[in-house]
Amino acid sequence: MKKGLLFILLAAASVCLPAQEKENAAKSYRVETNRFGANWFISGGVGAQMYFGDNDGKADFGKRLAPALDIAVGKWFTPGIGLRVAYNGLQAKGATPYANGPLVDGGQYSNGYYKEKWNVVNLHGDVLLNLTNMFCGYKEDRLYSFIPYVGAGFVHTGKGPGYDELGINAGLINRFRLSSALDLNVELRGLLMKGAFGNSGPEGLAGLTVGVTYKFKKRGWDAVPTVPMVPESQLNDMRDRVNALKGENESLKRDLVEARNKKPEVIVKKEAGFIPRYVVVFNIGKSNISKREYMNIEAMAKGIKATDKVFTVTGYADKGTGSAEYNMKLSKKRAEAVRDLMVNEFGVPASQLKVDYKGGVGNMFYDDAKLSRVAIVEE
Repeated sequence: MKKGLLFILLAAASVCLPAQEKENAAKSYRVETNRFGANWFISGGVGAQMYFGDNDGKADFGKRLAPALDIAVGKWFTPGIGLRVAYNGLQAKGATPYANGPLVDGGQYSNGYYKEKWNVVNLHGDVLLNLTNMFCGYKEDRLYSFIPYVGAGFVHTGKGPGYDELGINAGLINRFRLSSALDLNVELRGLLMKGAFGNSGPEGLAGLTVGVTYKFKKRGWDAVPTVPMVPESQLNDMRDRVNALKGENESLKRDLVEARNKKPEVIVKKEAGFIPRYVVVFNIGKSNISKREYMNIEAMAKGIKATDKVFTVTGYADKGTGSAEYNMKLSKKRAEAVRDLMVNEFGVPASQLKVDYKGGVGNMFYDDAKLSRVAIVEE
């Protein structure tokens, strides 16, 4: 028994070796446990079987071969472990020295023994072990799988008075993938009993069948990527960064609320001998002009159109918020927004307006950073 188990394990490992080299480059993964309705199958096969027991050597090898039929239904619970219920049997042939034996079917062999033939029904449940998947890892399109099994069941002969006995089943399924739904099976199987066919000693059947398996939907297994372990020090660093970003975000939220609640205004600063300059205030991080500003900008536009002078629209941003590159783009957008509104909405000739932008600057008015988020129109 130990030698047999060792042979099976070595055979499974040898099947894995060529495939393993190709699969090492693929990502490691595990499979999700399937639902009860997934990975069910039905299989069938035909072939030949031979009886071993009392007087089994009294008939030639070819005379002892009998037709065999296999039918099974089962389910794979993991890529490596499954269960099935199966029917094996049809007929068996043997030899007996008794002319009136219960299984005698007429005729004699040349050695004087009488020919036996009887019907066999072997109903059993098996545990299936897909050693290829267990040792090599699951691969959906694998061509060949090495699947030994072991089980137990009920054996009945259907001729004469009949005999009933418990049997131990073991075998090997050589599975070849034909498609996602179909497999070709070459199955070697054995059945061991005691006195099942009217004899006193151990008896058995050995068989070889070829057949197909149909796999019902849902078939296959969903792969789950393996998540790499992250060092605790790296996790702590990430937590610190997240907390710092949360603090900055809360500060920006408060500034945004204050900016939204502040009534926009146009600041006009008059200087002796100069045309007043006009200041448009923007919300933090924004370049769009609030409708509340339109009334003041319209007044600016009327004043500009009343002259033939050229005015410059200069955009600014608060250097305390955002990067230098971002603030440069934002200040340009603010200047262009004021220029476009004056030209398109209030009819200022485009030739009277130039655009300039300064990027992020320090506090320009009353030591208040919010008043640096502006566009200034001046001669």
